[in-house]
Amino acid sequence: MTSKTDDINILIVDDTPEHIHIASSILKSINCSIRAATSGRSALKLIDKKIPTLILLDVKMPDINGFQLCELLKSNPAYEDIAIIFITASEDEYSISKGFSLGAQDYVVKPYNSSELIARVNTHIKLICQKRELKYAYSELDKFCHTVSHDLKSPLLVIIQLVNLLCSELGENISFDIKSILDQLTVKSEDTILMIERLLELSKINQLECTFKSLDLKSIVHKIYNELFSLEHARDISFNCSDLPMIEGDETLIKLLFQNVISNALKFTRNSNPSKININFTTSLDFLYINIEDNGVGFDMKYSEKLFNVFERLHNKEDFEGSGVGLSIIKRIMERHNGYVEIFSQINVGTKITLAFPNK
Repeated sequence: MTSKTDDINILIVDDTPEHIHIASSILKSINCSIRAATSGRSALKLIDKKIPTLILLDVKMPDINGFQLCELLKSNPAYEDIAIIFITASEDEYSISKGFSLGAQDYVVKPYNSSELIARVNTHIKLICQKRELKYAYSELDKFCHTVSHDLKSPLLVIIQLVNLLCSELGENISFDIKSILDQLTVKSEDTILMIERLLELSKINQLECTFKSLDLKSIVHKIYNELFSLEHARDISFNCSDLPMIEGDETLIKLLFQNVISNALKFTRNSNPSKININFTTSLDFLYINIEDNGVGFDMKYSEKLFNVFERLHNKEDFEGSGVGLSIIKRIMERHNGYVEIFSQINVGTKITLAFPNK
């Protein structure tokens, strides 16, 4: 991997050429390329040609001011990783707080203090380099997970095939005890394959490049429920889903999220007759809450802190199958959407899962 300041480039945006010259002179000691623009519009043209690593951005400009330019950049996924340092004429609290609210990382005051400007820029370049290194490490981990997944699953699949072949060859001559042992071997192999696949899903969540768009949540939920319900045999299930709103999210992750939530509801209501699953929503000023309620076995809330730990199980595996990874997946997906998950449950009454999405 390339390191440190490779490909680091700074864009200075200021409508006063003298200020650009001063800032450029100060930043010469930093090992990176420096470009300059005297207006918001000319800055956008330069950004389109090559995305800067960091922008020193003046607040007051005649065409597009610094706030407007920052907002434009942060609303575009292609530019959201650019570090923006606002340039203000004084310790203007409004401008500083406004800049931070729009997604800027820092601010500097004019006239420049040379050591302060260099220190602030170097700090953000260091953070950018660390982020790149972390992204590279995640990429390598992803490759490793795929390799390990394949290497671990292959012998298990061979075991299952050999067991099936052995059962077929022996036919009616197989004893009850031997058949039981072979069945257990198949079940354990299948469980291990499932666990490997779930861990692979979990590892992918933080590495996935999210593409946020408007999603028809009701349509997604109904489609997932119908697919999962088709696997249930002769069950009496009452499924009610209100007119859910559109949400902003990554389609792949949102589908994975509700596959986990709904499959859990179906699994833990298996002994309820009829099984009841209700999905509705509420809103507050800051959040949209999707509530999934069931009348399943529930659990004791004193164990709630353990819920999101990988491999943590609150029910016997003999009673309810699973890998113990599903709730960890749900939690991580909600974090990727800047939201959170809450769970409330009562033994033999049911469980309520609340998914809180930012209310944009």
